[in-house]
Amino acid sequence: MTPLQTEAERRENAVILRVTGEVDSYTAPLLHDHLAEVFTEAAGRAVVLDMTGVSFLASSGLSVLVEYHTRGVDEGTPLRVVAPAGSVLRALRATTLNEMIELYGTVSEALAG
Repeated sequence: MTPLQTEAERRENAVILRVTGEVDSYTAPLLHDHLAEVFTEAAGRAVVLDMTGVSFLASSGLSVLVEYHTRGVDEGTPLRVVAPAGSVLRALRATTLNEMIELYGTVSEALAG
């Protein structure tokens, strides 16, 4: 198992949360906690969740994404997920969450909205 690591970067129009490692039932609560902090800090700006470095995304991680997508809609803080390829994109497509959550190929594209 690859431990979950996160790094937040503040921009004028967004807060970027870069995530690396695996998001499974053990690490999904950590992702949840980091997203909670970032959403509070973003206060109406976009939250860009860069999952380029995520090697595995379990259903528990998908649940966190759905929760924060919904929170973003409710609060006017869009969640933009960067998932260019790999297991994250496959999981999002397999569950059709790619039709609900805003997906981008790069952080630059997500920042441009």
